[in-house]
Amino acid sequence: MKLFYHIFGYLLFGMIILIVTDEYLSFHEEVKQFEADMVTNAVQNGNSISGMIAHVWRESGEQKALELIRDASNSGTIDIRWVWADSFPDNSMMAGSDKKQLEKLTLQETTTLKIHDKRGEIHLYTYVPVDIGLNRIGALELRQSFTALELYSGRMLIRAIIITALLAVICGVILYLFINNKIRVPLNRLTRQAKRIGQGDLRVETDIVGNDELADLARTMNDMCSSLIIAKDKIKFEYDARLKTLDQLRHTERLSTFGLISAGIAHEIGTPLNVVDGRAKMIINEDLRDEEIKECAAIIKSQAERMTLIIRQLLDFTRRPKQHISQENIAFLVKQIFQLLHPMASRQHVSFSFNRSEDAEVELSVDGSQIQQVLINLLMNSVQAMPNGGTVSVSITNEMLKAPLKADQQPQKYIKVRIVDEGEGICQEDIEHIFTPFYTTKTVGTGTGLGLSIAHGIVEEHSGWIDVENSIRNGACFSVYLPMKENE
Repeated sequence: MKLFYHIFGYLLFGMIILIVTDEYLSFHEEVKQFEADMVTNAVQNGNSISGMIAHVWRESGEQKALELIRDASNSGTIDIRWVWADSFPDNSMMAGSDKKQLEKLTLQETTTLKIHDKRGEIHLYTYVPVDIGLNRIGALELRQSFTALELYSGRMLIRAIIITALLAVICGVILYLFINNKIRVPLNRLTRQAKRIGQGDLRVETDIVGNDELADLARTMNDMCSSLIIAKDKIKFEYDARLKTLDQLRHTERLSTFGLISAGIAHEIGTPLNVVDGRAKMIINEDLRDEEIKECAAIIKSQAERMTLIIRQLLDFTRRPKQHISQENIAFLVKQIFQLLHPMASRQHVSFSFNRSEDAEVELSVDGSQIQQVLINLLMNSVQAMPNGGTVSVSITNEMLKAPLKADQQPQKYIKVRIVDEGEGICQEDIEHIFTPFYTTKTVGTGTGLGLSIAHGIVEEHSGWIDVENSIRNGACFSVYLPMKENE
């Protein structure tokens, strides 16, 4: 109910301001009217008895007039006394500024003053001159206290507090019921639906009632869920199609690589075939002893096994592999690839060198056939980059690194496979596009432009990356980084 507390707080604050403003303006007007009534009442009383005082003063003397004034003061709510203009009585209880007002008073006409005493109380003094037939000027002093006004102010304050409290309670109850029924319940339903959507549950709410904004929002969320279901199915279809296409491209690249490898292996198989042919002719055409025949048969068998192994490696490489994560030894995988590429490399007088740091860990969980395809593509590129021969150096180390695109990630352990050739290197313009599909610097018929792109995608699927640069020896240097902790 946070929304209720916020709205109620603002509403209560607004009501308090409104009521305080109204009460202040009303109180101000009431005070002015109250003071005007006090003045009018004092003047009327003073005028009503001034004539009677003047008559008694002339007929019966000063003493009778003063007694009459005392009787009038005791019988009413206004204190009345007689004052002379030339001898004001002691007003030591008055504030200094109010004393100055009295000192300037001449009693020539009816005058009203608001006087503050030293205790902070306010009194209204009204002076009504009385003609008693003497040369000396006198007047009636009528004093009224503002205690009634203070009581009235207190009553107005209590009234304002009661009205504010009643309005707060009534508005709070009405607001609570309204927010609970019209806002809180629909919002809780929308919140639950939003959480379900965040968790992948795209079911549509059916019990939507009302025509307010929250109901419109609920219907909009239902429409969004329907659109998300359609989009999800479309994305799944496109994702499956992309995976199928990517798998076909990888298989096509493997077949293209197979064509290049098989050209070298054809020469490699020729030697054992010549041996088999020669030994078979010796058995057929020559009169051999049993021991010699057994020796020839053993040689034929070993050469046949050698050819069978070569052909099996080729067939394994060309088969469309299934995604299979297993524990692989990267060093052993590199050495197998050396054997597979040896015929092709030897024709170009290219040799392989392998170096593994002493403390390097080489076991990690990967798809062996996919990593094999990555390394074959990189090593074949290195071999093809050296038509006049040279050495391809492969080294394996472990490094603690952060992924390039995950700057906030903690460093973790990676296997680094570094492949360096002694070719002409790669120009800077080509490095920027080297992993772009169908981008190739090779002559027509020697490359599809997919090898490095597919290798880059496979390594990224294994949460790694490939770096490329020109080596110190002017050749190209490819570094493959494969994480160990994530794959484990």
